[in-house]
Amino acid sequence: MNERGKTGGRPGRKPGPAPSLTRDAVAAAALAEGIAVFSMPGVAARLGVGHSTLYRYVDSREDLVRAAIELAAARTPWPPADLPWRELLTGFADAVWEACEAFPGLAEVLLTTPASPPVMVDRLGRYGVALVGAGLSTRDAAVAVDFVGDLVLSSAVAMRGLDRTVPDAAGTPSTAREQYRDAWAAAPPGAHPFEAEFAAEETWHGRGWFDDKLAIFLDGLATRIAPTAPGTTETSETSETRGTPGPPEENA
Repeated sequence: MNERGKTGGRPGRKPGPAPSLTRDAVAAAALAEGIAVFSMPGVAARLGVGHSTLYRYVDSREDLVRAAIELAAARTPWPPADLPWRELLTGFADAVWEACEAFPGLAEVLLTTPASPPVMVDRLGRYGVALVGAGLSTRDAAVAVDFVGDLVLSSAVAMRGLDRTVPDAAGTPSTAREQYRDAWAAAPPGAHPFEAEFAAEETWHGRGWFDDKLAIFLDGLATRIAPTAPGTTETSETSETRGTPGPPEENA
């Protein structure tokens, strides 16, 4: 019997990896425990292995966080890059939001962890090519993808934060949602133009105002798309400056 098949081994020899365990399986356990709050012992217990066994697949908790992010990205259905630019960015936003709902704590972790899974680098690169092809500059395309991602993450964190219970000014525990609503309701009727908006139930649940914020951004982004004539790639800036007379000879 070779060394791998022995059940005992020399003193101090680390046991071999569990036959069915993989890096993805460890990452999946971390996601199930909660990517923002898991502990290494908790992940090991979920998998039914010893704590030290995990380090055959990941180097540290931080490495496991990155593995969990990669797995979450791989499990998320993303929109194809050949959609019209507005549908593409909207689909991207929806996919990120759905990932944050599917994997609680993902939004908080993505805002604080410098991780760029290769699968996302490749995908976002293809989105960038599509946006540039639609008429955006490379800078605007990069900023658009980054902005939409940040908007989803910050909005998801904010909406989830409304559920947290904190003492109000009188020391009475209530949710952040209730305290915000009470503050706006305390204003005299007609004191501000936002009364109906803050009283609306959808403001405080689900995605809140996220879709409105995204629509405003996309409307603004549309004004930065370079118009092109059929068969040309001329930008508005180029067409405006082309043919502009130079300075008179005497002033040259």
